[in-house]
Amino acid sequence: MEFRDSGSVLMVRLYQDEDLFASLREACLKSGLKTGIVVSGIGMLKQSELSFFLRQEQYHTALFPEPLELVSLTGNVLAQDGDVVFHLHAVLARESKETVAGHLSKGKVNVTNEIAVLKTDIAAERRQDPATGLMALHFK
Repeated sequence: MEFRDSGSVLMVRLYQDEDLFASLREACLKSGLKTGIVVSGIGMLKQSELSFFLRQEQYHTALFPEPLELVSLTGNVLAQDGDVVFHLHAVLARESKETVAGHLSKGKVNVTNEIAVLKTDIAAERRQDPATGLMALHFK
């Protein structure tokens, strides 16, 4: 993994077999990110896991072991309690151009990933929403 930080934008390049979440977490921590908006993510993933929210504390999760094109990655990133908390959604495409999409819960880089995060100073955190059971975005 390598990254560059302009102060307002964090650009990250991930390499073959890196865990997307672990490597992106490392770049965010090293850059001092407080709150970020993932504005772009492209490349390829393998061993991806996409989830779909059904109801409180219940998700339908599907594993995609094969290499898939990372067509789009969006979401947000928050520094919280000394760690980084992600909420990412992805659109993945098969060679046939069929797409699958959802909440990205796992992913290993296949070939490369290029991710851009817009850094902000908006104070926010994730905490459980009693109505939905989701770890929801709350502003401080």
